[in-house]
Amino acid sequence: MMADTEAGATVIDDTQAPAKTPTVEITFVTNQGKTVRAPHNSNLLRVSLREQGGIPFKCGGGICGTCKCRIEQGLENTDDVKPKERKHLNDDDLRAGYRMACQTFIKGDVAVSWEPRTTPR
Repeated sequence: MMADTEAGATVIDDTQAPAKTPTVEITFVTNQGKTVRAPHNSNLLRVSLREQGGIPFKCGGGICGTCKCRIEQGLENTDDVKPKERKHLNDDDLRAGYRMACQTFIKGDVAVSWEPRTTPR
């Protein structure tokens, strides 16, 4: 919003300017290190699908376990582990940084890798 002053100068009043949505940086290590920006608290699998990150998936709902991935950097920037993840990941997996992309929400910068799917011959 702009306001005129007595001296004829224009002053910009940015107190009503829309706040910028905070973003996070996600690096898809297994996909040649592709890096994208996404809104804070984004679902990891949805970002991968939207940005062609490459994380494998089938159900997208925590049932099949296909989207198992490893948070290589920034594990502290993920949300709490969900009960559906515990069906596919044991305590050692979780300590090593494994998560289910479909159940994981990102709150800060992360780097993620996964086992590439092999195509049946």
